[in-house]
Amino acid sequence: MSADQLDELPASDGKKSSGGGNLVPVLIAIILAPALTVGAMTFVIKMNKPESVVTNQVIEGGQPLDMEPSGEEKFYEIKQLITNLGGPIKSRYINLELRLEGLAGDFEKVLEMNEHRIRDKALSIMGGYTYEDAQLDGFQERVRIDLKKSFSMVLRKYRDGESDLIRQIYFTQFVVQ
Repeated sequence: MSADQLDELPASDGKKSSGGGNLVPVLIAIILAPALTVGAMTFVIKMNKPESVVTNQVIEGGQPLDMEPSGEEKFYEIKQLITNLGGPIKSRYINLELRLEGLAGDFEKVLEMNEHRIRDKALSIMGGYTYEDAQLDGFQERVRIDLKKSFSMVLRKYRDGESDLIRQIYFTQFVVQ
């Protein structure tokens, strides 16, 4: 330092100044900074943490059902679905037998427990068709699609996400008379 710079320094008049006044804000900052950081990080982590979704297992008869895909195709047959066709001529009928395909572990068990619901839905859909509907091209495919949608609604509590329990419907008999 030069002599000119030394002259500009404040003169010490022999009194000791207490530095405690400047130390309090520094101590507060040192203590609060880590505490605020931990609090903010905890809040951010909780906000970004995915919600744990608790899926209830479907239970019928006291035993949980295995709805996980087993990887192998399983089948369930529904026989003798016979009902009159709608329309003015009530002597016309439709007779179906179905083979339903799915992948769920307890596919057969679920369908067996709900066969009465499935049969009821199938008969009500089939009874809504007329003989004229049955004469149109693509009628069999229309029936397949309508049945698949309806069965999906009946079995919606057994669904895994958006995938339906019944993957495919096959007709083993399809008679319109």
